[in-house]
Amino acid sequence: MTILDPKALKQSAIDATGLCDFGVEPLDDGLEVLCASLASESGAHAKGIESAAGAIVATLSERLRVEDAISRNPEILDVELAPQVFVLGLPRTGTTALSHFMSEDPNGRSVRRWELHSLTPPPDAAVKDDPRIQQTHDAFEARYKVMPAMRTMLPLEATDPSEHGQLLGLTFRNLHYPTQFNCPTYRDWLYSCDMEPAFGYFAKVLKLLQWKSPGRYWNLKNPPDVFVIDALAKVFPDATFVWSHRDPANSIPSVCSLASLIRSQTLDHLDKPALMQWVLAFQSEGVRRGLAARARVGEHRFVDVTQRELARDTIGVIRDLYEKLGQPFTPEYEAHLKHRMANRPRAQHGKHEYDPAEYGASPEEIRSHFKDYLERFDIVEKV
Repeated sequence: MTILDPKALKQSAIDATGLCDFGVEPLDDGLEVLCASLASESGAHAKGIESAAGAIVATLSERLRVEDAISRNPEILDVELAPQVFVLGLPRTGTTALSHFMSEDPNGRSVRRWELHSLTPPPDAAVKDDPRIQQTHDAFEARYKVMPAMRTMLPLEATDPSEHGQLLGLTFRNLHYPTQFNCPTYRDWLYSCDMEPAFGYFAKVLKLLQWKSPGRYWNLKNPPDVFVIDALAKVFPDATFVWSHRDPANSIPSVCSLASLIRSQTLDHLDKPALMQWVLAFQSEGVRRGLAARARVGEHRFVDVTQRELARDTIGVIRDLYEKLGQPFTPEYEAHLKHRMANRPRAQHGKHEYDPAEYGASPEEIRSHFKDYLERFDIVEKV
C-alpha cells in the first residue's frame, strides 16, 4: 500500500474526525485519478508526497464535517442563495485585487479565508471574534516564514475573500492541482469529467456558510472557473461572470513564478522552461474553453474588467462594475474602499520580483498561444 492509497486516506479522515458519512455526491472517481497521477507523475520527493497526502486527508475530513453539519441541521439545504457574482479569468490578471475590493462592500458576502479551511461549525455573524480568524492568521504567518516571497505575490489576511477551488475539491474536481503539481493524467481527466456535481456541492457549502451569516450577494472568485463556465452556469443559472483581463505576456510569467515557488516545496529539481510550456498549454486551453462557453451562455451574463484600468482608476472601475451588476455603490462602501486602498497599498510588502527569461518563452511566443483572445480584447501591454 502506498501513502496515496485512496482507501487508506479515507480511513485516515474517518479516524481523525470520528465520522464516516461522505455523502452521495461524487468523490471516489476524482480521488483515485488524482492519487494515481500524483504517485506516478508528479516527481515529488517523499516529503512532497507526504504533504499531498496530508492535504487530501484534510479535504476528506472537511467533507465528512460538512455532511455531519448538514445532517444535524437539514434546514441548511432550504436556504435560498443570495445572487452570485463569479470573478474568473487567467490567474495573475487582477482577479484577487478585484475580489478583495468587492469584499469591502459591507453588504456583500465572500468565502473568507478563515472559513475556507474550517467550514464547520457554520459561521455566525453574531460571533465577532471567531477563533478561526486568529488560527488562520497564525497559519499565514507560518507560511510566510517558510516562503517569504509568497507575501509579495499574495499578501493575504484571514478576513480576505478566498478562491473556491478548494471547495470544488470536496468532490476532487479541483482545477488548481494541475498548477501545483505535474499531474497530466488528472489534468486530462478534469478536461472531460462532469463538473456539475462539483458546483452542486459548492452550492450546498454556500448554503451552509450563508445560513447564519448572510449577505446581499455572493462575491465569488476562482480563476480556473474559466475552464468550466458551462457547468457553472447550469448550477447557478442567474449568476453574473466578471472576467478579469491582462496581457498574457505579463500574466503567464507571473503564474510561472508563483507555480515554481509552490512546486519547489515538493520537488528536488524544477525545470522552469518545462513549467512554462505546461502553464502555457493549460492556461491557453482554459481561455479557449472559456471563450467558447461564453458564446453559448450569452454575452449578457459577462462583465469585462482589465487589471490596467482597475489599477489606474479603482473607484471608477468598481462603481461602473456595480452599476452593471445592478448593485448599489453606497457611500459606506466607497469609504471602505478608500480605507483599504490607503492601508493596504499595492506592493506594500515589496514588489513581486522574478526574471521572465528563466522560463524560456518570449512575449511573442506567449501571446501566440492566446491569438483569438488577444484579437478579441485590447489588452496588449508593454513588457
